[in-house]
Amino acid sequence: MALALRRQLTRTGEATAMRYLFTTIPGASHMLPLVPLAHAALAAGHDVLVAANGSARTTAASAGLHTVATDDGRSVRPYDDLVRRFTETDVSWNLTPGEVIEHVAGVFAEVAGGMADGLVDIARTWKADAVVYCPPAVAGLLAARAAGIPAVLHGIGTRRPTFRPALNRLAPVAERLGAPALEEAEVEIDLSPPSLETIHQDSPHQGGARHTLPMRYAPYTGGAELPDWALRRGEKPRIAVTLGSLRVFYSDGAHLRDILKGTEELDVEVVLTTSGAELTALPSPLPGHVRTVDWMPLRALLATCDAIVHHGGMGTMYAAFDAGVPQLGVPMAHDDGWANAQVPVARGAGLMLEGRKATGGDIAAALRDLLGEPGYRRASEEVAAEMRAMPTPADVVRELPGLLGAAS
Repeated sequence: MALALRRQLTRTGEATAMRYLFTTIPGASHMLPLVPLAHAALAAGHDVLVAANGSARTTAASAGLHTVATDDGRSVRPYDDLVRRFTETDVSWNLTPGEVIEHVAGVFAEVAGGMADGLVDIARTWKADAVVYCPPAVAGLLAARAAGIPAVLHGIGTRRPTFRPALNRLAPVAERLGAPALEEAEVEIDLSPPSLETIHQDSPHQGGARHTLPMRYAPYTGGAELPDWALRRGEKPRIAVTLGSLRVFYSDGAHLRDILKGTEELDVEVVLTTSGAELTALPSPLPGHVRTVDWMPLRALLATCDAIVHHGGMGTMYAAFDAGVPQLGVPMAHDDGWANAQVPVARGAGLMLEGRKATGGDIAAALRDLLGEPGYRRASEEVAAEMRAMPTPADVVRELPGLLGAAS
């Protein structure tokens, strides 16, 4: 790890400039949580390059980051196919949790295999000092080991280790690239506030990183020109409804019919994000209490909301925690969204329904409870306060060079 050694702390105590290579799987939702650290690194005078593909690379470029493709698209296809299968079919509901993990592991191993050669070449050519990757982007750890530089595991929400079931399938690729020993990352960046960590004590994190740096979750979801109404609360409680950033999640809007129907029984205002999808299954015109937007940064939208209904996306869940807003999870697949939606419930900050089976009456009852029982808001605000007490990305950037140098 000569490059990392060369860039250790100087005799004056100031860190020299580092070259951080960020990578992730080909999905925007896995790139967004990495952007605040990348911006903080640039602001501190370090160099940042994002090596990815698909919507992750587009998202990084839109955030003002330099990007490069790892491959010709071969890593994108299996990821897109997985998303389509889980959102458009019942396959996820017909598998046991163990079978879901094995199925996803096979896909993420295929994604990593498509990225690996290009990522290793980029790390060497660009002379990276460290690779920063999120848990499912196992090609990041492989590339760091092949290039002989430290690895930084960057959490995306609830604390999780490098996705070993996928990494274990890459043994032949690792051997070919000269990285037979895929020990854990030198540093782990943990976004999970203390009370959410407590929820998972029955299933302890087994990351094994030499150093762990807690970091406040910064809900980056891009920029936008905000409408005037978004700056102030309305006369009625405002509820955000979103199925995330992927248009395929919305399909024709059939999943949203009962959600909107449930809100008709309440004296509320609904803001529905559509991700630009053609929601032909919804009534036209929409009920008068429903306002649609293609997309709005969640941090801005949730600032004036009293509750959110969502699909269980990790980024959406953490943005709601950051805003102190109670949550109703309605996961549409038996995947990470199902597990994520249980976290606010366990913390007392939300409720959960099975998205495919929830009726309008179920939605109305859950929202009436969320809006009427102050305990949900109180628990949400407690988590928000915990998050604000955590170190910022700028704090973490100051710590990283020394830890990476010491680990070399």
